[in-house]
Amino acid sequence: MEPWFRNELQQLCQAPLFASADPHETRMRTGAAFKEHELQWNGGAVDAALYRTDLGGLELFILRYGAAVRVEAGRLGHFLLFQVPLRGVARIRVGSQCVEAAPGMGALVSPTEPLQLDWSEGCEQVLLKISRERIEQAWRALSGSELDSGPLVFDAAMPMSSDAGRAWQHHLGALLASRSLAGLPQARTLLGAHEQTLIQHLLLHQPSNYSERLWQRPVPAPHRFLRAADDYIRGHYAQPLSPVEIAGACGASVRGLCAAFRAHYHCSPMEYVRQVRLEAAHAALQAAAPGAQVTDIALACGFAHLGRFAALYRARYGRSPQQTLKG
Repeated sequence: MEPWFRNELQQLCQAPLFASADPHETRMRTGAAFKEHELQWNGGAVDAALYRTDLGGLELFILRYGAAVRVEAGRLGHFLLFQVPLRGVARIRVGSQCVEAAPGMGALVSPTEPLQLDWSEGCEQVLLKISRERIEQAWRALSGSELDSGPLVFDAAMPMSSDAGRAWQHHLGALLASRSLAGLPQARTLLGAHEQTLIQHLLLHQPSNYSERLWQRPVPAPHRFLRAADDYIRGHYAQPLSPVEIAGACGASVRGLCAAFRAHYHCSPMEYVRQVRLEAAHAALQAAAPGAQVTDIALACGFAHLGRFAALYRARYGRSPQQTLKG
């Protein structure tokens, strides 16, 4: 687990949802937060506490029992649960899979898989609840198809040190940071966007029984010409271009071209052309021979208005074209 992520999570441990040394109360209160379960105490003093925060449509918890425990939870049913220890270790059995969870190894519990947990004494874990309905909605939006071969089941192990694991922490960290915007008009929109990104990351990067279908899905028809458009732009960026010309080169209507660029690249075709030209100019300035002129490079990359080019370049790269040219 990344140190900054651990520190961010520790800030949640201010006012607990409950704190108790009573085994019966602990089972009742944790059952209310998650689901009814069997709880076996296996040694050590009961020093339980549960912290909770809302993250848009998600719920984040930090839980400790103090003592070593065994939890028989059965199937979660309506939600998926991500968990990773802040301290201590836990053996987490999810269906036929077993994860030795520690601060560097998280676990993902799919809603339809039976769950059994053995927490060490002093173990404290982060737990993120994501509704099954929300994950299945995200699947349909991402894949364009239904879950027609049974429920979605993820691999249980999620290494925190992998590229995907580090990215997961950053997505979750963005959700945590967005809590400070509560009360602002844009808060719900921002939380919703971060939540969608987090769930899409899970679907795209955490292996599941549907991963192969997701990665091999056909490109939706409106976007099939995007590769041809990209190839044409990159081959002709130094020339005057227009949406009409680009659309004609890739066999699309101007309306279809603009809609596809908005959906896939989040910009218009001409904004995309501008970015390609800036990238080409940046590379040319970095590789320029002694005596090269910014004006010549700008013109060669399709920029006819030098003042506009300089402003766009500075906004993109944080320095002037002349500064890049001089190294």
